[in-house]
Amino acid sequence: MKKVMIGFFGVLMLGLVLAPSVFGWERGTHAFIAELVKKGGGPKTVEAMYGATAPDVFNYMFTEPGYFYRDFLYDQTHFHAMKVWNVARFGAERSAAMGFVSHNNSWGADMTAHTRSLTLLPNEGYVITKAKLLNSLLMKDPGYAALVGSVPDMALEICHDIVEAAGDIILKHVDSSVGRRLVELARMPRPEAADLLVRAYADNLADFSRTTSAPMNRKKAERFIRAAEADFRSGVIAYGHLLEGDDETLIANIIEMYKSLAASFLGSYGIPVPDDATLGALISSALDLSFQICQGDYMTEVLATAEMVKRELRKHLN
Repeated sequence: MKKVMIGFFGVLMLGLVLAPSVFGWERGTHAFIAELVKKGGGPKTVEAMYGATAPDVFNYMFTEPGYFYRDFLYDQTHFHAMKVWNVARFGAERSAAMGFVSHNNSWGADMTAHTRSLTLLPNEGYVITKAKLLNSLLMKDPGYAALVGSVPDMALEICHDIVEAAGDIILKHVDSSVGRRLVELARMPRPEAADLLVRAYADNLADFSRTTSAPMNRKKAERFIRAAEADFRSGVIAYGHLLEGDDETLIANIIEMYKSLAASFLGSYGIPVPDDATLGALISSALDLSFQICQGDYMTEVLATAEMVKRELRKHLN
C-alpha cells in the first residue's frame, strides 16, 4: 500500500513542479471549507465538498493532448467558476456547483491562499507569505542554499508546495475525519460534477482546442472532460486514504515523493542531485519548519476563509 501511495504522489508532485503557483489550499482544506459553508444550508453537503475540490480537475495534465489545454482550463475553472453555477439545475447539482464556486481565485477560498490573506499580510496570500518565510529560514542551511540558492523562483515554489502539504496535515490533526470524508465523497458514483463541467466548459474547450495542435469537436471535448474528472476522482480517493493513515506514513510519503522526483526536477535546472540521505534530510527539515510556522495560525486563516466565502456566496449566488 505504501508503494502505491508513493507512486501516486510522485505523479502529483510532478504536477506541482511543472505548474508554478497553480495551487492554493489543498483538497482536504477545500472540502473542509465547503463543509463549514454548507452546514445549515441543506442536506447535500457531500456534493458540495467534492465540488469544492473539482476546480483542480485539470491541474494534473502534463502529457499530450491535455497539456495543451491545461492553462486554459485552469483559468476557466478558477476565474470563470460561475459558469458552473449558471448551468446547475437541481438540488444535488446546485450543491456541487456551490462547492465548486467556493473554490474560485477571484473572491473564493483560493484568493486568501494566493493573493489576500485575512489574518496575515492583506496584499499577499497566506500560502505565499508562509512560503517566503519558509524559504528565508531554509536559506540559512548551507546545504539548502547551495542546492537552490541560484534559482530563487524554484526554491520559492518548492516551499509553496511544502506549505500546502503541511496545511492538510495540520487540518488532519484538527479534524481526523477529513481523510475518510474525502474517500467517501469521491467514491460516491454520482455524475453531478462531471455533468456540470461538461455543460459549463465543453463548448469553450472545443473552441479553444482549435487554436492548438490538438483540435477536437464538442463530443470529443465532453469525453475528455469526463475522463479527466474520473482520473481526478481516483486521485482524491488515494489522497484521502493517505490522510486517513498515521502521520509517520504520511510524512514518509511526502518525503519520498520529493526525493523520487529530485533527479528530473533539479536536473532540468542543471543542478547536481545530492545523495539520498542528504536530500531526505533537507526535505524533512523543510517539512518540520513548515509545521512550526503554520501550526499556530493555519486553522485561523482557514476558518476566516470559510466565513468570507460564506458571505461572498450570499452576494454572488441567486
